[in-house]
Amino acid sequence: MTTLLMILAHPHTDDFSWSLTTAEKFKLSYQKEHPFDTVIIRDLFSEKVPALDNETFAAWKRNKYAPDTLTVHDKTLLARHKVYLDEFLSADKYVFVNPMYNGFVTAELKQYIDVIAVPRKLFRYSENGPIGLLKGKKSLHIQSAGGFYHNEKDPAHMAEDLGAAYIDQTMKMIGIADKDRQQLFIEGYARYPERADSLKEKSFTDAISLGKNF
Repeated sequence: MTTLLMILAHPHTDDFSWSLTTAEKFKLSYQKEHPFDTVIIRDLFSEKVPALDNETFAAWKRNKYAPDTLTVHDKTLLARHKVYLDEFLSADKYVFVNPMYNGFVTAELKQYIDVIAVPRKLFRYSENGPIGLLKGKKSLHIQSAGGFYHNEKDPAHMAEDLGAAYIDQTMKMIGIADKDRQQLFIEGYARYPERADSLKEKSFTDAISLGKNF
């Protein structure tokens, strides 16, 4: 059975969400085309993803060198890390959904990737650099931004999209082939509000098409 893991990294507000709404269009299309696949939703803004902070590093060290000294808090923290990692490893396809924040992904998505990008699980190091261990899987990155960074040239928004490059490079690092890494950018609606409706419809159409073929 094929499993699709959707990682939602968008805050919950009363405002219309371009990325979440487009992702929902994708999901419904995917489920219609793949009725027997399992779809798992991981909503990073409805939970606090554990950070790679002092507590985490201390727990890792105790677990490696003195496991008998692990506290209840340590065990709970490490168990949460394992849940995220095992879920990611068990999936066959990944969809990352986020708005662009200052040229990058949200902090919650970065923390999530820090937690699941474990050496010898998703990749291994070699003298020629990391070698991905998750070959044969697929990824899709759905990202919204008020200006144009990919779909059109916009002189007012010339900054590079470091977030999209980061997601793509991470998926490449863990072994996902170029042909199996896809991106859907929902852009320009704030820069050109008079075009918002047409841009919305295009993003929905693209998402539905991707859902059928992903």
